[in-house]
Amino acid sequence: MPRVCKVTGKKTEVGMNVSHSERHTKRTFLPNLHVLKFHSDILARDFSLRLSAAGLRTLTKHGGLDAYVMAKPVSRLTPEMAAIKKAIEKKNGHAEKPAKKPTHKANRSARLVKKVEAKKSK
Repeated sequence: MPRVCKVTGKKTEVGMNVSHSERHTKRTFLPNLHVLKFHSDILARDFSLRLSAAGLRTLTKHGGLDAYVMAKPVSRLTPEMAAIKKAIEKKNGHAEKPAKKPTHKANRSARLVKKVEAKKSK
């Protein structure tokens, strides 16, 4: 089983030990992984996930497994999480997530689009 976090994608990295005399020897940096079970309310089942501490904080911040998976686009999810999202969408009938308020940059780009359209119509 590879040492990879299912949420963040963190994995084993390779580096060097450097001694006082500056000799370099290879070593590995392992991610802080834990096997944890998360319950999906929508699918009514548990998922056993291998997460890093950062991945656990991410799931907690989003409000659980279901909320995290539905908030992210499939392109930003690991294959295991994308499969969970696909199962949730299938059960919900492709329910859309609620629209967010546009941010400042989104407002700015919307105004620019309106200006360009106004110039084209003249």
